[in-house]
Amino acid sequence: MQSIEAIELTRLVIHGISNLADEAEIAEKEEALSEGLRHFFEEHIRNCIKSLSARTGKFNSSATTLSTCAAHIIEAPDEFVEQAKIIGLWFGHQMEKSSQARTFLACGLFTDLDTEERYLALLKMDPVRSFVRRADGGQPFEQIQTLPDPSRQLLRWAIVRPYSDEQRYDILYRNQPAARDEDPETSAMWLDAFLEAAEIATPRQMTQIVLKETEKWIQHNEAVLEDEEAKRLRDTVKTLAQSDEIDIEAIAQAALAEERMREEYIERLLDRGLTETTFKPDREFAQRQAQKTTYLCDAGVQISGPSDSIDDVVQILPKTPDRKTRVVIETRKWQQK
Repeated sequence: MQSIEAIELTRLVIHGISNLADEAEIAEKEEALSEGLRHFFEEHIRNCIKSLSARTGKFNSSATTLSTCAAHIIEAPDEFVEQAKIIGLWFGHQMEKSSQARTFLACGLFTDLDTEERYLALLKMDPVRSFVRRADGGQPFEQIQTLPDPSRQLLRWAIVRPYSDEQRYDILYRNQPAARDEDPETSAMWLDAFLEAAEIATPRQMTQIVLKETEKWIQHNEAVLEDEEAKRLRDTVKTLAQSDEIDIEAIAQAALAEERMREEYIERLLDRGLTETTFKPDREFAQRQAQKTTYLCDAGVQISGPSDSIDDVVQILPKTPDRKTRVVIETRKWQQK
């Protein structure tokens, strides 16, 4: 899902949900997709897909409400309105647990133009207060409520496909609290109750964990690690992070001589949030991270530069008997900044 580029929104309904009303305003028909309205929601959907705060999730089973509705919609788009009504009623029921007074749920069916696959977009759109004055200018400003502009990142949304045993995740979503003191029922409502799903770490998150925690583990164990071992582990991780697969157990076996150290290294990564020891890394993220190398020294001193050239300037010599690292910098250009 995160690689989706070109999309076309084909169907849209918008439900109004209010805890102040006796019942939800469930849409009975589709919105007429004018060019402006289509562009408005397509831009929202593209922003969601490319959001850096997006998370991935897995439905608890194929029998969950949204997975069932999504399967019907994707297999038979003509059933969109009926299935969207079920989704709206389900969302309204979950919103009863929330302290929020009013919101809207936009349900959109869109197509990935590169693969022709269909997806369901669910956008929780909290109304924004605006003040307008009629054209004659003789009347006072009037308060109205509008849908948030695409320049405003939505706090809660989901891009959904039906549950599949063959897919690592079914949902791309965001579940950002509106405030630090948001009540627990509202915070749990979106993922746990409405989507009925659990978070799955993204390839980018797992790649980040491996790169970051490997370096921390090396620093923590520098007193017992041989320099060659540390370099081998660091280089192996950076190389495989830019390949088609990372196998943590294979990395530990290849880089670390002692079984105890291998077990401690793997345990460290799992404790820090790694959910799988073998996975497909985010190569683009790893490549960006590898473009710059930074050496951290005592007293906050740092030595950094492009990864492809820093080794030509900075030489790391073997540690002294008291475990101090010696660094030699050879450069023609030298100036204080």
